[in-house]
Amino acid sequence: MLPGEEAMDQQMKELQKLKGIGEVLSRRLVEASYDSIAKVAAAQEKGLERIAGMNPQKVRSIVIQARKMTGAAEKSRHTWVEVKSGG
Repeated sequence: MLPGEEAMDQQMKELQKLKGIGEVLSRRLVEASYDSIAKVAAAQEKGLERIAGMNPQKVRSIVIQARKMTGAAEKSRHTWVEVKSGG
């Protein structure tokens, strides 16, 4: 496997954490530059709908999931700030 292929494989695996995203859709997302859950969370729904196999309901579902996942990640990343300011 070439280095670029390995990176793409990792990105696809990350996107497959989203319910409804399998190998084919994850590859299409990566090829369309949506190569992380954060990018999916920040995406405009119209952009995602242009990807083959993505209907409006699926787009809404994965964007909501991605935003929840990145929101949770952001909160956990900054926990130490809250603890410091509270003490």
